Amino acid sequence: MMQSATRESTKAKGRKQKGVNAHEKSAYFFVSPFVIFFVLTIMIPIVISFAFSFMEIGYSFKFVGLKNYIDTFRDPLFLKSYGNILIIMVGSIPITMLLAVFFATLLNSPTLKGRGFFRTAYYIPTVTSTVAVASVFMTFFNPTGLFNGLLSSIGFDNVQWLTDPFWIRVSMIITMIWMNVGYNTVLFLAGLQGISTEVYESAEIDGASKLRQFFYLTIPMLKPVILMATVLATINGLGSFNIPNIFFGTSNGPENSALVVGVNLYKTSFEMVDFGKASAIAWTMVAISVILSALQFKFGGKQDE
Repeated sequence: MMQSATRESTKAKGRKQKGVNAHEKSAYFFVSPFVIFFVLTIMIPIVISFAFSFMEIGYSFKFVGLKNYIDTFRDPLFLKSYGNILIIMVGSIPITMLLAVFFATLLNSPTLKGRGFFRTAYYIPTVTSTVAVASVFMTFFNPTGLFNGLLSSIGFDNVQWLTDPFWIRVSMIITMIWMNVGYNTVLFLAGLQGISTEVYESAEIDGASKLRQFFYLTIPMLKPVILMATVLATINGLGSFNIPNIFFGTSNGPENSALVVGVNLYKTSFEMVDFGKASAIAWTMVAISVILSALQFKFGGKQDE
């Protein structure tokens, strides 16, 4: 009897093991198309790009070691492009986050009528074509455009939005803020909806005003979402290309004030036909993105004691 029971138990375990193996095979079968697609379209190009950064690639292929990186950091246009994009990011990201938190708080109000309409309206710039947005804002920034018309109506002089280096950066900052506020508003709105109303009810019982609730409850509890949004905005900002390219094309604006890293990468690869140096520029973008993201997680991710 004992031997029979043991054999039955062994058979049951064998059948169970076969079932597990069948499920594992099915899982691998359904996952494999994505893995193959990921390897072919992302991993292999990444490896090739990294290898290209150590080669002279244009009309010939030749290993040159760190020459591309050395030439890149010696190039004044490369340094200028990073200076421009860092100025634009410092000018646009904080304002974008502040406006997004403000709008998300308004949209989260239970007393607001037509919340669905306003949520859609704020998100529209995110899904609008960048070409269309840049084209419209170029008309706004023209000497006789909307912005100068508004300034003239209140007694100010016209601003050279697209010809003065300082105002060129301001014009790109304004455009990027308009395009990105809606996306971050949706992120923060989702974060706000995850905060229990009991927290605010307890604060009201303790006599906290709406302003104190915003700064001492809402902002601290939104901190992980704000950190994530800031990191994403930093990564996207470093790769900015469409707006400066549409505004100024290959001219880069006066004093190269509109030249950003993405445009410099494009010009190096497709106009100068120097794919090795372009790959080196791309990998500096990766390195800077990692460094800035790490710093944001290190200092922004600290929990209050």
